[in-house]
Amino acid sequence: MLKDANASTQAQEYFVKAHSAAENNDYDSAIDAYLRGLRLRPDAVEAHAALRKVALHRRAHGGENLTELDIAAHSKGTTPLEKMLDAEYILAQQPSHLPSAEGLLKASITGGYFKTARWMADLLFLANKKCKRPSVETYLFLKDTYLTINAHARAILACQHALKIKPQDRDLVRQLRELTNAQSARTQTQTSTPLDTQDHLLELSLENTEKDAADTASLQPDVALDKVKAEISDTGRDAASLFFAKAVKAADGGNLDYAIDMYIQGLRHDPEALEQGHLPLCKLGLQRQAKGGKKPSMVDRAKGLRAKTALDQLLNAESLFVKDPSHLPYAEAMLRAAVAGQYFKVADWIANLIFQTNNMADKPSFQTYILLKDSYAALKQYDKSLAACQKAIKLRPDKDELSEDFKNLSAELTMARGKYDQDGDFRKAIKDPKKQEYLYAQDRVVKTQDWRVLAAYEARKALKGNPDLPKNIYNLAAALSDLETDEGDAEAVKLLEEACQTRSNFSFQERAGKLRIKHTKRKILQAQTALEENPEDAQLQAQIARAQKQLSGLELTHYQDCVKNYPTDRRFKYELAQRLAQEKKYDEAIPLFQEARKDPARKLQSMNHIGLCFFHKGWMSDAIDVFSQALDEHETKDDYMGKELRYNLARAHEAEGNNESALDIYRKIAQSDFSYRDVCERVEKLRQEEAQS
Repeated sequence: MLKDANASTQAQEYFVKAHSAAENNDYDSAIDAYLRGLRLRPDAVEAHAALRKVALHRRAHGGENLTELDIAAHSKGTTPLEKMLDAEYILAQQPSHLPSAEGLLKASITGGYFKTARWMADLLFLANKKCKRPSVETYLFLKDTYLTINAHARAILACQHALKIKPQDRDLVRQLRELTNAQSARTQTQTSTPLDTQDHLLELSLENTEKDAADTASLQPDVALDKVKAEISDTGRDAASLFFAKAVKAADGGNLDYAIDMYIQGLRHDPEALEQGHLPLCKLGLQRQAKGGKKPSMVDRAKGLRAKTALDQLLNAESLFVKDPSHLPYAEAMLRAAVAGQYFKVADWIANLIFQTNNMADKPSFQTYILLKDSYAALKQYDKSLAACQKAIKLRPDKDELSEDFKNLSAELTMARGKYDQDGDFRKAIKDPKKQEYLYAQDRVVKTQDWRVLAAYEARKALKGNPDLPKNIYNLAAALSDLETDEGDAEAVKLLEEACQTRSNFSFQERAGKLRIKHTKRKILQAQTALEENPEDAQLQAQIARAQKQLSGLELTHYQDCVKNYPTDRRFKYELAQRLAQEKKYDEAIPLFQEARKDPARKLQSMNHIGLCFFHKGWMSDAIDVFSQALDEHETKDDYMGKELRYNLARAHEAEGNNESALDIYRKIAQSDFSYRDVCERVEKLRQEEAQS
């Protein structure tokens, strides 16, 4: 009891610190403090709600979203509490990141944090209810969730809302009857309250939740939660990972066809594994094509026609596509199957790929644009659907039905973007075609220079209209940077630096530093591309060397400033430590890595770097201790980090003269991954030395 009381008191202290930091607009510190408190009191709903409010304020003030690497780094929790806090961190940095909302809900249920689970489920309920097209699947998912946490009245209400959308669904009628009867048995009262009355009661009970998350619709449950019904179990993902690992090894060994088969088998277990499955498989197809791999045979193509389920159709089409990446109809068949099977992540990726390819073709296909128009509309990406429709109209202006489609899509886009169905003047907006063009253009994957210029123009106009809003400054700087011109980059940096000086807010200087780094990297990439065409050009080689040296200096200065201004943010300490280590300033890097290791997402990476710093300083015994400790704390010995730590430990033993220990570690690495780095050579070398001694 005393321990619980102390934890509650300490958590409250963190919550007070978080509130104070938020009052001073130090949102990142507030987020950190709330998460520390929630680690001690995971079911403190008031803190979850306050953290959500901080996240929304941070976004309104121009807070940046996480990168995919950051999201991956904060998705490694193993316990329900760690998974919940990981999800909450991502959601705080990126309030509309629905997978994290789902992850938070699932982890809170698994961990028995039912108050938190009810709060998040209520958020999703309200978000779905406010959508123009509420999702039946979302209501059913919430019904099951509410039953799990013993919120039977809410489960009934979720089922009633689903039945309101599909009144003829007999299974829904049966489920509602069973729920109502069960509730009657529990309470000994008749729960025949009218739907509108129950809806009103739920709204009242969620009043605080709704106030703290005024933009619940940003979670987009009507799009993403539809995927819950097809969600892959943890067992399925584990099975997929095994096949993907086999695929990587087969590809490294040059057995490309077998690698393709392994990727396809893995995707059968986890069809939405874009980064682990579809993307590397697509890359593998290009490598196979470059090496003269055979195109699909008649038998292969006939097999694809026999597929019955959407998943089979998707994987058969993908198998054909990777063996003939230039044949666009295979990709189009993938898109149709992905949309039909509601594999929306895959559909979005392949649609964007098809759009780019068709745009660059000498003779773009009218039918392909029609397919893209319909597919993007099914994905509710009306901006891209509108763009595809416009492309089709240019090719076939005689198609009168396309003009009607264009009007309808414009209306859908306006409703989705402007939320005019709630509080705006829809008729006025639809009469502004220039505004509509800008809306559907701003998120397009394929942005022409005209659209970039238009985006900069609109951002400049928005800043002029409200120069005091930080978000307008950030947006204009980003739009200028998107122009990818020296002039645009220079203006963006100047804009941010002036804002920093006049407002004494380092966040503007931080953005300016990122843009300088981005500009320099672009120059390096341009020079490297030119060098590929003229590999003997000494002037280009010298230019790249100067630019890389400049980049190192810029990054070092940038992260030094970030650490100075954000002393509690361990992300910046980790980044600075990496740059210092690259400059061989190990004594300065080690304390920063030791601070960064306190961040669970960077703990093992930081320990690995600490060990390497000791290694390069010649402190082999200390390096061995750090690598060994990191391995003790790392559960998976054969993943990338596990092999990296074992390899570095073996190097340290070898340098210390402990050849027997080093050989034993190298051998175990070779047994699991024979081609890892230079393990084979080191095993041979140490065995020869052992035989000679």
